[in-house]
Amino acid sequence: MTRVLTPVLIAALVAAVPAAASVLSVGASAMPPVPPDEVTPVAEPAAAAVAEPAAAAVAEQVLYRKDTHGYDCFRIPAIVRTTQGTLLAFAEARKDVGEKWCDDQGDIDLVVRRSVDGGETWGPIITVSGADGETHGNPVPIVVQDGPHEGRIVLLTTHNPAGSSLPRTPYVQYSTAEQDGTEWSEPVSLADAIDRPDWGWYATGPVHGIQLTRGEHPGLLIAGINAGPENGDPIAGIVYSDDGGDTWKLGGTQPGADDETVPQEISPVELVDGRIHLAARNQNKEGDWGRAYATSSDGGASLDGPFTQISGLQATKAVQGSTLRLRATDEGDRYNRILLATPVDPVENLRRDLTIYSSYDEGTTWGHGARITTDRSGYSDMVEIDDGRIGLLYEAGEWSGDARDEIRFARLTEADLGLPDGPAGTTTPDTSGNGLDASLRGNARIGGGQVGSSVLLDCGDDHVRLPYAESLAVESGDFTLTLWFRYGQSAADQALFWAYGQGSSTPQVWVRAEPGGARIRAWLTTPAGSASVSSSEAYDDDAWHHLALRRDGDELAMWIDGEQVGTATTPEGSVSTLRPFSIVLGRRLDGAHCFDGRFDEFRLYRRALSPDELEEIRTDNAVVPDTAIRLPFDTATS
Repeated sequence: MTRVLTPVLIAALVAAVPAAASVLSVGASAMPPVPPDEVTPVAEPAAAAVAEPAAAAVAEQVLYRKDTHGYDCFRIPAIVRTTQGTLLAFAEARKDVGEKWCDDQGDIDLVVRRSVDGGETWGPIITVSGADGETHGNPVPIVVQDGPHEGRIVLLTTHNPAGSSLPRTPYVQYSTAEQDGTEWSEPVSLADAIDRPDWGWYATGPVHGIQLTRGEHPGLLIAGINAGPENGDPIAGIVYSDDGGDTWKLGGTQPGADDETVPQEISPVELVDGRIHLAARNQNKEGDWGRAYATSSDGGASLDGPFTQISGLQATKAVQGSTLRLRATDEGDRYNRILLATPVDPVENLRRDLTIYSSYDEGTTWGHGARITTDRSGYSDMVEIDDGRIGLLYEAGEWSGDARDEIRFARLTEADLGLPDGPAGTTTPDTSGNGLDASLRGNARIGGGQVGSSVLLDCGDDHVRLPYAESLAVESGDFTLTLWFRYGQSAADQALFWAYGQGSSTPQVWVRAEPGGARIRAWLTTPAGSASVSSSEAYDDDAWHHLALRRDGDELAMWIDGEQVGTATTPEGSVSTLRPFSIVLGRRLDGAHCFDGRFDEFRLYRRALSPDELEEIRTDNAVVPDTAIRLPFDTATS
């Protein structure tokens, strides 16, 4: 059966807004302690960075359904893509033992279905591990991407007697690159390697594992586990293999940071700095939040600290979630993005409304949730398909049914989940060589300019949106921005440039024309405070003027038409703490203070340009090294 669903963006931005900070210094013109129209912070400082997900239909099909193939139900999905490009969708195939339907301690086989066409079609059910009256569950498949066993699929599971959850013992089995999931070795016990005598309860995953590629431990296979000692707090952590899955070792484990945090069912993802992020189910239904996490900085040998609840993230409590790295700057992407799939029902705590959250700051904050279904939904796993789509395998059922009725597979694109800078639409090229083409929004269009052509904005919704890219985050460092501007038809405040955030204490940088105050004003905020510089006139004479704003150490300076019009001492710290962030020309991030005029030759540098370089740009349109982005506004492409 094929379904069609339409993701809906839900309010879920989780971003730490720095505490209010005082203004540290004042520029050439008098500056109020807080900008008058920024006194009330915007509720969602980065909300302008994310557009509604595209209303495209997303293909979905049922891979496993209750009361079929001789089984009462199917649960606990896990999915990987092999080196051959085959998708392997694992599940527990459950036969009831006693009167309890779909029991966790039933007669449970491990099964898999294969797709060789990116999830369009699926082959028959293959038995990976026949239980013969036992419980075989908690699948953790790991594809060996590199090394002597390249192409091998390693599968960790746990076994226990049917009708009893104890003892739970970890096992491992394999499928070779040539077998590609069609055949599997017999399970081999790992009790002596990664279990402990005082652990009765034991759970691998359940979710796909990973192979590390960064840091000091490339090649390690990593899987999450949780266990229950007979005496002491439940713990969770890592098991790892340094020989392609031949042998396994117990890595770091930790309990929860407090009584309200009980970590279970671990989903690992590798961070760009080489650390391992472990997303956990919080088993404590009485706690404030349903998700927790811990990290490892040494390849899984130890954890950096106990599991801590992820505050502010709405999620159904006591249910598994899954993570997947979608983008990484060290792999050539413009930004980092990790996905987290979990049911969301903060009111009744039901397993329904499966939602995929995104983190653009390596698991520090989570937001921008895309609701995949409003049906009943439970455990899940995700995989990146070779054509750039995301495959989602998840437990589901109709609203009036049960989340254990079936296991569905959905194919999504990043646009379905919401792009951090919205759909591209009409673009104008970045000529710096960095490929950061900008989007022309509203009725923004190309016309005559100071240097070649320019972009024309008629206020309203007209603006230019720069792409979200980590290379444009100037953080705590020096930077220089330059542009030509021309305006004079309106006496209202008009934003020339606005970047990173908005609100009275949110880190940001902006430049605004204020004809009513007879000035051009620039503002910079970090967590430590704010600084501003202003000109003594508004330059609203409908003629071309050149502007440069530079942060050089602790100095903020602004030039207009080659003359320095003001300086200020800047506070320490980053101006671009939020993720994702927005950078726009021609309006404030919330759409206010729209610009009525023209821009030409916008540039941003992640260094402080010298006065000579600024003059060369102004007089000769010179090409200066280390340009982060350059928009000459000469052409546009739909």
